Amino acid sequence: MPRRPLHPATWLRGARRLVRSTLGPRASAPGRDPLARSHPTTHAALALLADRDVKGAQSLVDEALDRPSPAADALLAAGVVAHRRHLHERALSLFDRAGDDALAATPVPFIESLFRVDAERGLALVRSWLDDGAVAPDARTWHTALRYVFAHGDDALRHAVHDRFVAAYRGNEKRWPGGAAEVAWLERWRGAERHTTAPAPGGRVPFAVMDYVQPGKGKSSQNIGDHVQTLSSLGHVVRRQNLRFHGRPDLVGFAQDMQERVRPELRLDGEQTDVELYRVDRDGSSFQAFPEGTWLLEFGWHSHDLAGTGVWDFPMHENLRPIFVSFHCNKRGLLTPEVLDYLRAHGPVGCRDWTTVDLLLSLDVPAFFSGCLTTTVSTVFPALEERPAPATVYVDAVREPVPDGHDNVKQSYREVKDRTFVENMREAVRLLEWYRTSFTHVVTKRLHCYLPTTSLGLDVDFQPANYADVRFAGLHPLDHDGFEAIRTGMIARLEPVLTAVFEGRDADEVYALWRETVAPEVEAARARHVAAAPLPELPADPATLAAPAAVGASAADRPAGAVDVVLLPKRGELPHLGDAVRALDAGSTVPLRVWLVGPGVGRVSLPELSSRTTVHRVPTTRLDLASLGLVAAQRAHHALLPHLLPGVDRALVLPVDAVVLGDVAELAAVDLGDTAVAARRTSHADPSGFGLLYKAARRLDDAPATAYDFYRRIHARHVFDFNAFDADVMVLDLARLRADGYAAESLVAMREFRIDAREALHLYVGPHRTELDPAWDHVPTRDLPGAPARLVHWADAVKPWHDAYTARQDLWQAGASEPTETQPVG
Repeated sequence: MPRRPLHPATWLRGARRLVRSTLGPRASAPGRDPLARSHPTTHAALALLADRDVKGAQSLVDEALDRPSPAADALLAAGVVAHRRHLHERALSLFDRAGDDALAATPVPFIESLFRVDAERGLALVRSWLDDGAVAPDARTWHTALRYVFAHGDDALRHAVHDRFVAAYRGNEKRWPGGAAEVAWLERWRGAERHTTAPAPGGRVPFAVMDYVQPGKGKSSQNIGDHVQTLSSLGHVVRRQNLRFHGRPDLVGFAQDMQERVRPELRLDGEQTDVELYRVDRDGSSFQAFPEGTWLLEFGWHSHDLAGTGVWDFPMHENLRPIFVSFHCNKRGLLTPEVLDYLRAHGPVGCRDWTTVDLLLSLDVPAFFSGCLTTTVSTVFPALEERPAPATVYVDAVREPVPDGHDNVKQSYREVKDRTFVENMREAVRLLEWYRTSFTHVVTKRLHCYLPTTSLGLDVDFQPANYADVRFAGLHPLDHDGFEAIRTGMIARLEPVLTAVFEGRDADEVYALWRETVAPEVEAARARHVAAAPLPELPADPATLAAPAAVGASAADRPAGAVDVVLLPKRGELPHLGDAVRALDAGSTVPLRVWLVGPGVGRVSLPELSSRTTVHRVPTTRLDLASLGLVAAQRAHHALLPHLLPGVDRALVLPVDAVVLGDVAELAAVDLGDTAVAARRTSHADPSGFGLLYKAARRLDDAPATAYDFYRRIHARHVFDFNAFDADVMVLDLARLRADGYAAESLVAMREFRIDAREALHLYVGPHRTELDPAWDHVPTRDLPGAPARLVHWADAVKPWHDAYTARQDLWQAGASEPTETQPVG
């Protein structure tokens, strides 16, 4: 049944807020508000979305879409819901069906989904606006287009769009109150050309220092800890007392001040060398100008895409020569083939953490563990003559309440975006001075407070939001010797290379020296990457473990042409298992052996079925999970399936919350090639298989060493990255899985790393599967409306038997009594 519409006052407040924050100001202009023309169900959906009830919003737009000839406003609302769920292909399909209303009423979601799906079409649309003087998008629309033109367009198009954006805002400033800040922010990039070559600095060595702004204001750093990283990197430069700095006066003055602060024991002398300093935007360097051959230390977490577009401004400006140390990455969208070639050409890559080392080594990028640059920030902090009295400072503490009388100091705050680079650098120095002269102990969640304050001699209690974070392998916990190994190693490896840079040696010579300097570390990292300690074995072989529940049906019991179908119901699905079996029976034209596997299946009442269908129950309550070190929620019977059905060599796994519209015999006959599993690419918005496994590892907050070991094994087993898959509809070669030891390997992983059976299957299979036609696992709330469907699967939280409406629940209610060929299902 559809949800009852919300009270008008409730949905109006939420809907107006959504219009302002998501759709853009044009949508809420007088006479243009799409909500004024909408059905109450659509009103309520937008209000629920504004209040973050995505499930409720999806239910309501499903009901609106399933009406005959849904109105444009229903299509728009459904498109906005899909956009909010990052299902951009679905969103664009719905916006296109809505016609011209999509751009007028929902400009921001429409443009974002358009560029995410088809950037060339997006660029063509923007060019058409420029060519057609009658088209007058508002400032918010131009701004959204400009963000994507930064990522995809050429210089001329970007300049034209930028000018139109500013003109549109100036023409009606009241319509977009937040527009002034965006206009001001983007002014520094107005007219900038990509990969511009600046004049040669006249015999000086060009050197760049890292800043963290970019055209996307929301993606620019507001964490002063990033500037602590830059301060630490600069320490390796200013150690050299022979360097004379040139460039912008404020930057030169800061470098000279730091040069005077270098600890006496770390100072280096040599022949006088002139250095021209430049500021480089880590996430937007291609829009700046640098002389050819500009050197920089390249470091940090490359997590920020360009203006929130899903595209990274990486590789960096073509005139930059990076030396990679303290580097972290884990974004699939960043590591394009071009980027991998770039890293190989400028490597080896010194990585801040061991996970990045293993990730890059899996991709054949030479890498080693360098640790974090901030361990060396003490270079520019001379020893104190007197330590402060015992006192504790709390910095972004989150795991426990801050005691009364103490402030929770913030290292991430809005003012960082508004200050100049040098102002932020001086603030980083001031902050670290305050820490070391006022306190003896630190409690913090910030990596770039923990490591630099440890470098300055404070006693630090590192309490991150999650100890199992992918970024921390090798950085926590650290004893004194481990910390000193990182600090002294960083100083030792950078000293000869930077000396060569400032002596003016050519790039080939410098990079050869870098490779020679770090070669032993790269070889050690490669050896570690492939050598993991064996995991403890199971207490018994999987066949023995499965024996109490196993069913011994043999191939001889299988009728000619029969298909083996496995249902693995969750507890909440048990009351609906009979309906699912009835639908399978009614829709089948071939004999079926249906296997009901899981706890509770022995108590389920089943309807009367045709003679061509036999049902076998495999209750798993007698499995000794305790001996395996597992709990019921991990669903060990999924991993044991090849041994629970020892007489079945090939089977379909189907979900309870589904209706089959096609011929299961055709699905069962899918050619598996040299794989044991067929499944569709995931219907979720995030396709990353590594992302799925990373998320599992993060649950090991109380066992970070185990998490770090898991990260390492993931990368040793598979090349980063592969597509995740939906494991509810699969074709399985059970005979091969038995022979290959799948169950034992998966159960051990489940026990050691606390992952569930689905995650263990991803770890085992990785990219080595047969791609199943999505028509055999059509999720109507995620896939394209109208896409072909041979099996409809209600994979989201709202099921077809719930009171809340979900798309095409009529198929469930009808029991799929009339199987057909491939059908479009909206």
